Amino acid sequence: MVKRGRMDIEYLNEVINNTIDAIEKGQKEIFHIFEHARQECDRIERELQELKVQVKTTIERVDSLRRQEKAARFKLMTVSREFQKYTEEDIKAAYEETKDIQIQLSLELQRETQLREKRDDLERALKSMQNILKQSEYLMMQLGVALGFLKGDLENVSGQISDISEKRNLAAQIIKAQEEERRRVARDIHDGPAQTLANIVIQTDICERLLEIDLNEAKKELRQLKHIVRLSLQELRKIIFNLRPSSLDDLGLQAVTKRYCEEFQDDTGIKTVFRFFGDTRRLDSEIEVTLYRVIQEALTNVRKHSKAKNCTVKLEYGNQKINLVIVDDGVGFEANEKNGKNNGEHFGIMTIRERIALINGSFNIESAPGHGTKIFVSVPLV
Repeated sequence: MVKRGRMDIEYLNEVINNTIDAIEKGQKEIFHIFEHARQECDRIERELQELKVQVKTTIERVDSLRRQEKAARFKLMTVSREFQKYTEEDIKAAYEETKDIQIQLSLELQRETQLREKRDDLERALKSMQNILKQSEYLMMQLGVALGFLKGDLENVSGQISDISEKRNLAAQIIKAQEEERRRVARDIHDGPAQTLANIVIQTDICERLLEIDLNEAKKELRQLKHIVRLSLQELRKIIFNLRPSSLDDLGLQAVTKRYCEEFQDDTGIKTVFRFFGDTRRLDSEIEVTLYRVIQEALTNVRKHSKAKNCTVKLEYGNQKINLVIVDDGVGFEANEKNGKNNGEHFGIMTIRERIALINGSFNIESAPGHGTKIFVSVPLV
């Protein structure tokens, strides 16, 4: 039986290793597709921006030529009506001037039509490429989840896992929490600094062209560019702080939570009160990080979903346990609890529940439509 079990494990490992190799190869190919799509999006956006400048310039020239044509036709009508006052050369010159302007106008109108069509084609191409970019990014995330699960040490599965169902659920929860955090960071970077940097590249190109045409306008664009760079730097610093504030290691959970609540109030306009009870002391690093992430996730939900005007964060350091309570006066929601979990609960709440479970803590939420939300967390210290 032992020999047969050993052979089964070796065969399982071989199958898993082959599967990992195939997934890694597919992941690399999807990454190449992702990179190509990203580069194409950047190229099309630059070309589209340049084309919009050309369309604007052409429209201005068309408007100017129309005014010139109107003036030329009026002059031609005057010459034709009062031909006895003008020489034959004057009449001929009026006709030729009108004809030249009409030809130029016709060419510019044709050019405007062509540029507009090209612009529309580029906008459709950009939308299509952005869809490819989004799909390839999603596939890479899914493959990353699969690889993260398959690359676990399965050498000694037999005899080491007493309850495989529970272990599998725990692994899935850990991976889900990790991937949600990665997705949040990727979304913050994509929606913030990445978009800003792309705009900076485009505005830099515009500034280069304006330097040769209109120096004052170029200076104005450069001032705006400086403002965008400063905003991008602020966004990057905020993302880095949210990943793991260095002050958490230096000052501890109490001081960092107080600061985070103050910044949350300044950013959202939601009055946020922080209250601390007990003796100030340092906790285990894992507990401090977990509670800080729970506070972040809970306040994020308050900002996105609660429509609250007031929020309170209470932190109590006891001898045997740490208690955390977060209360808001928002719209609330149906919290029909069953076996400790809400049916169809929001992923943010699931993330909080899973983080607390990993440090053997307890989690409870109370909410009802129109009566706000209360989150209770308790973590044992022994």
